[in-house]
Amino acid sequence: MTISSLFRFMFKKAGLLLGLTLALAACSPSYNWREMDVADGHVRAAFPARVSTETRDLKLDTHTLHFTLASATVGEAVFAVGSAPLPPEIAASPVARQALGVALMRSLYANMQSPPPTEWPPYGQDIEVRGKAMGKPGWLQAKVWVTDTMMIQAVAAGTEESLPAERAREFLRSVVVKP
Repeated sequence: MTISSLFRFMFKKAGLLLGLTLALAACSPSYNWREMDVADGHVRAAFPARVSTETRDLKLDTHTLHFTLASATVGEAVFAVGSAPLPPEIAASPVARQALGVALMRSLYANMQSPPPTEWPPYGQDIEVRGKAMGKPGWLQAKVWVTDTMMIQAVAAGTEESLPAERAREFLRSVVVKP
């Protein structure tokens, strides 16, 4: 085999591999990670796509909080950081903050139509929930924090097909609650 025929062979194979790679890339979602501050500057996170922000009132436990959700979607997967400043009466009470944190964790299980655990993880630990979302089998991975001033939740949610576990972990590893 001459050098020129070797190069022709390599270019043919490279063309075939490039074509397969482009075809696969067209079928898989695109992750375009970008870091930004969210939660009124209390959190830094890397989102896999353009972020949209929505604020609404959220009833949690016996309280109504002004909840802001920064989220990005890739295909059917959602990556989000939600936050709410704590009212003074909750901020002043460790018992009230704990109850609010448990209510937020409980809501993750309720949203996935899955039974909650008997023991709750400490704040900042990974939570994985499998169940149903919008009538389809799905899963989520999340972390919850309740500080002296804020309630914060980071969630990656989707189906087995739409949310690779490594992308969920990558998102949650990027979430840093600032002191």
